Amino acid sequence: MATKIKITLEDRGQDFTTLYTDEQGIVTDAQPFQARTWRGAIIPVYDPGMFKVGERLPIHHPPHIEYGFLRYKIQKIEYLYNEPQST
Repeated sequence: MATKIKITLEDRGQDFTTLYTDEQGIVTDAQPFQARTWRGAIIPVYDPGMFKVGERLPIHHPPHIEYGFLRYKIQKIEYLYNEPQST
């Protein structure tokens, strides 16, 4: 299971082009700006009908967005795994 999901969005001049979520789809970071704004938002990462490359990003982040979509399409989805620590 992935420990993080990196979502790269199309660049249309917005302040953020990358979102990171945990395994459940809770946003943990946004880059290069607005991390504090987007932290805690929910992305339905387990719904392949909604969460796919080429489609607008579905997101729930009250009070800003109630079960809506960002204007930006998903360009790339990467599943990141922690490597085991050697002792």
